[in-house]
Amino acid sequence: MYFDWIFRYRLLALCILPFFGGAELWAQVPLTADRIAEVDSEQQIELEWRIDSAERALQAGLPAMAESIFRSLLSSTLELSPARKAVLQMGLAKALIGQGRYAAAREQLDAVPTALQAGAHSLYLAIAIYGDGGDGMDVGAFRAALQKVEKPALAPSDLPWLALLQGLRAELDAQPGKANEAFKRAAELAELPLLRSHFEGLVLRQKLLTAPADEALAAELRAKMTKLDGQAAAYPYVREYAVTLYRLGRIGEAVGAIERELENITAGYGAGEREQLRLLKGIILGADSESGRAALKQLIQNGKNREAMGIALQLLARAPEQEADLLDFLKVIISRTEPHPLLGQIYYLRSQIAMKDPSMMDIAESDAGILLEQFPGLSGIANVYRLLAYAALERQPPQYRAAADFLIQLRDQSEDSEDLVELNRLIGDCYFLNRDFANAVDFYSAARSRELGASRDGGLFLRLISAQLRVGAVEAALQLIDEADFSGRVSLLDRWRAEWNVAQALQVNGELDRALKRVRLLLKDSMTASIPPTALDIRLRWLEAYLSLEAQEMEGLEERVSHLLARLDSLPKEGTNALSDQDALLLRTEILLLQGDVRMRGGHVSAGMEVLTQLRDGYANTAAAQRSYLIEAAYHGLVGDFVDAQATLTNLAQIYPESPLAPQALFEAALYCERRGSEFYPQAVILHNDLAERYASDPLFYFARLKQGNLLRSMNDFAGAQILYENLINGFPAHDLRYLAELSRADCMLALAGNESSALADVVVILERLLDLPNLPLDFQAEAAHKWAFALVKRGSLEKAKEVLSLGVSRFLLDGQEAEDLGPAGRYWVARSMLQLGEIFEGEGLQVEARRVYRTLIAYDLPGRHIALSRADRLLDVK
Repeated sequence: MYFDWIFRYRLLALCILPFFGGAELWAQVPLTADRIAEVDSEQQIELEWRIDSAERALQAGLPAMAESIFRSLLSSTLELSPARKAVLQMGLAKALIGQGRYAAAREQLDAVPTALQAGAHSLYLAIAIYGDGGDGMDVGAFRAALQKVEKPALAPSDLPWLALLQGLRAELDAQPGKANEAFKRAAELAELPLLRSHFEGLVLRQKLLTAPADEALAAELRAKMTKLDGQAAAYPYVREYAVTLYRLGRIGEAVGAIERELENITAGYGAGEREQLRLLKGIILGADSESGRAALKQLIQNGKNREAMGIALQLLARAPEQEADLLDFLKVIISRTEPHPLLGQIYYLRSQIAMKDPSMMDIAESDAGILLEQFPGLSGIANVYRLLAYAALERQPPQYRAAADFLIQLRDQSEDSEDLVELNRLIGDCYFLNRDFANAVDFYSAARSRELGASRDGGLFLRLISAQLRVGAVEAALQLIDEADFSGRVSLLDRWRAEWNVAQALQVNGELDRALKRVRLLLKDSMTASIPPTALDIRLRWLEAYLSLEAQEMEGLEERVSHLLARLDSLPKEGTNALSDQDALLLRTEILLLQGDVRMRGGHVSAGMEVLTQLRDGYANTAAAQRSYLIEAAYHGLVGDFVDAQATLTNLAQIYPESPLAPQALFEAALYCERRGSEFYPQAVILHNDLAERYASDPLFYFARLKQGNLLRSMNDFAGAQILYENLINGFPAHDLRYLAELSRADCMLALAGNESSALADVVVILERLLDLPNLPLDFQAEAAHKWAFALVKRGSLEKAKEVLSLGVSRFLLDGQEAEDLGPAGRYWVARSMLQLGEIFEGEGLQVEARRVYRTLIAYDLPGRHIALSRADRLLDVK
């Protein structure tokens, strides 16, 4: 039984774990598996969530938060395709631009390969050039980058930036009217109040930096101010005078000029004009200085002009390393008796800041609840809830259900069909990440049903297929794939990805022929579709070859595998479809591994070992090189060479002690050692003990200790075995296979008890309680019931033993459903129980009852039928 189990475990490791995924981003694989491409399904969904959250942080005016997310993605261990990496570098550049770190942004943009510099790349390169250049800006490079921008390729969130750049170019061309129009358009295109304020602040800051710097102009402006002193008409001259002084480096004089005008109570300025002067003072002093922050805070606290206060709030929010101070200030504003005009934006901002700190998540969620309840019409409320959902996923452990609840609240307030599609998809993602695949199927299905009118599938097809396969709904997944052939909404490549997943699931379900047939039909169809070689094409051909090997269809197989390597070499080295180095390495090593396996199973052992040796020597650190030892060991085991099989596996564990395959190798090595004969049982015990001591956290630990105990029992060391079983019971009280340890311990106690009544009484109690455990397999119940009765017989409790045996026979044979569900092992133990019951009846002189039991055993054709027949015939002669 155990060898069969571990063979299935090894088969899963060899065939399923190493080769999932695709070169492009996939949202979908049917089983938990190691990566072959960028990510498996959970990682893919989480990746999309994090990218979406970073983009929303940018839109919400939180570039620092966006930067943190983008950097964590770029520095993660995920194997990213060149195209996806370029997207992340672009996002990081945008986040850096949002913080005024133009040189760092340009570094990211310059790192994007030329072939992948699409969409908004030129737009943000122009921003970085302008921002980083100052007075010495390379005007030619700025104009060239801006000239390459293609407006149709831009996202709506990019349009405000384009308008800003057009205004800057107009200033360079000495067209102030055009520049002002463009700056105004930039602010209008920003959808969120916080983002609009950010653009307005950028425009003011730009005017401050590009204003004329001339002593004569300063003198002229001062003369006009003096002439108009006390009149409202003096306001524009005061503002321009302060700006000119700032450009001349006379910052103290600029601030002093503003303060004098603000203190001049006879001046005829309106409240709005005074607040504009306070805003200008804050901008000149800078939000990163204490005095500048004080000026901006005063404006927010006492102001009336929403536009000026909004800009001041954004300037404070973007000051580096001042979040704690800003949070204290926001708390003061929120606690005021009279609600502040920007209260909704303030709650919004605080929730965003709090979201970055796990210890402040309660504040973030509370503020979001207030926004939903008191400011339901606030622009950007959807971003709050999406970011809160992301933050819930970032908690340790991730709060998937909480994330889903946030999105469900948001969905319940939306009537827009596109929003409902997206929100149902995101909710489905939360359940998928929570491994609640049944609910994920429901939400993905709801999203897809609303999306059916769209011309192209929005990624739901692959998500739904993956979730269906996770819950075992293979037929539903197949129907969905077959329907996709006719809908025209799903791309051919996406259908291929789905077929890959289904083929894997069919294989795991034992439907090898069906899986192979579907893959072959798919590859045959692709020949007429003029599809060039791609990473996915290579994977599908690998899968066809592997399934052919498992089906033992060897004709032409070695040639097909050899052609795969040549096909891999034909893949493009650059561009959007280019493979990353790691992905190319993974494909190559998996094909080499398959090639070695094919040759060995085809009888060309030397040629196969030559390939496996090449794999180990040339790519020693790859997973394929590690699994080559499993393939070699499997071959040795197949031909009965258990010594070399054991040696190969112990070599794997010694060479790669940190590999996840190391404990498996030790386990299989111990099994092969055991198969060499009883004289090698002590060595097998040592191998299992090595596994348990070195890999105590591995799932095989439990099985190794069980097997170790079984071997000790076979060596008549029942006391040592009992200790092992008791340690398992105490150390893993909730383990799914605890009942095996319980019964094995009872076997040891029964062997050690002899005829001692008190010891036998303990065994009886343990076996009786064991049958009360929930969800016991039926065959196991039959075994435990027999051993309970056996212990009762040894103790002399024949009446109780007869009761237990009679109830067992009645239950396992006379109950039609349970009799049908009983397996070979269960039938064996029921037969032994019936033979024992017959012996008890014979001992009591109840020949009729004994004969009836034997005849029942014969009628059900149970194991031991000939013994029962002999006994029944003998009892016929008894008078």
